[in-house]
Amino acid sequence: MVIEIIPKKGAKIPSWQSYLLYFIIVLLLSSILGYFGLRYFIKKSDQKLKDLTAEVEKAKSPERKLLKEGLESLSAKIDDFAPLLLGHQKSSNFFNFLEENTHPKVFFTKLDFDAKANHLGLSGQTDDFLTLGQQLLIFRKSEFVQNLKLSEVKISKEGKVEFTFDFSLNPKLFNFSQ
Repeated sequence: MVIEIIPKKGAKIPSWQSYLLYFIIVLLLSSILGYFGLRYFIKKSDQKLKDLTAEVEKAKSPERKLLKEGLESLSAKIDDFAPLLLGHQKSSNFFNFLEENTHPKVFFTKLDFDAKANHLGLSGQTDDFLTLGQQLLIFRKSEFVQNLKLSEVKISKEGKVEFTFDFSLNPKLFNFSQ
């Protein structure tokens, strides 16, 4: 067994490792100080904002407050009225539709209209079957006519073609915006 009298030198620690502990401590302390500093400034800013808001409220005149309340009341009434207006059915659109979609040589003699079901029965007469066919095509091409049926076609004593159309109308026809 060998006994050594001269102690061996320990392994030399790099200089950056000796400063690492101090660096971490400084970083931790600066983070803690930064956190509390930001909290302080945020609280101070919030208080300043509350003070300014209170000052603005004090500056508002009573007339302005009354005007604002009146406008809010009118706005509520308009908001209540708008759905009623949009849901309103404009039945005069039907007569415009009939005028635009009637053949010039067709004469309608009877009109039965069920507003709840949007069902329409139109009886009329024309000079010949060609004109009746053209009227049928006009109604078929219309986006507002649904379930079109031609019934009761006959020739009158005067030699005219009498007929009856039964169909449903698209509810879009009665929208207020049409």
